[in-house]
Amino acid sequence: MIKLYGHPISTCTRKVLCTLNETNTPFELVTLDFAKADHKHAAHLARQPFGKMPALDDDGFVLYESRAMSRYIDAKAGHKLTPSDAKLDALMEQWISVEVENFTPNAMKFVYHTVFQRAQTDEVLAKAAEGLEASCSVLDKALAGKTYLVGDQFTIADICYAPYFEYAIMNPQAKEIFTKHANVASWWGRVSERPAWRKTAGRA
Repeated sequence: MIKLYGHPISTCTRKVLCTLNETNTPFELVTLDFAKADHKHAAHLARQPFGKMPALDDDGFVLYESRAMSRYIDAKAGHKLTPSDAKLDALMEQWISVEVENFTPNAMKFVYHTVFQRAQTDEVLAKAAEGLEASCSVLDKALAGKTYLVGDQFTIADICYAPYFEYAIMNPQAKEIFTKHANVASWWGRVSERPAWRKTAGRA
């Protein structure tokens, strides 16, 4: 059985948890204590040499980096969250790259500031707002007429954005950016109410 070492409030842990829940993959969550810095202890560093969360152990196969874990879990489950069409698969990878490079670095400034109480300066938040606006404008155009990022199929790409939306929307400035883009807001409404995400976010 897969063991996932992380914490249920961790954004990256949540990506993997959602993938596990969506694919109905049996797993055990081994909770690491932030307060005790369990993720910096030798036992965890042997699994994740950068001292971050989460890490995965599948009967001796150890893996880190949440997006790689999601791909691995989905592959084992028969690619339920990956398009079989090459073009759609490429689009999924494109949107994951956009998440990594353009969306998340800006969204996380609001997450740090509002959720994890790591205050950011007004200047940092203003720049993050510009980046978030640019990302959401692109996402909004891409989501026109679509249920999810690559069409009707819910994929790993949608999962990768979910933890950051869940937290960033708690900040009024970020929420205003999200809600003014109608297609983005509708997409998030669908993603946030999926049973697997509700379970992941502790709302089920």
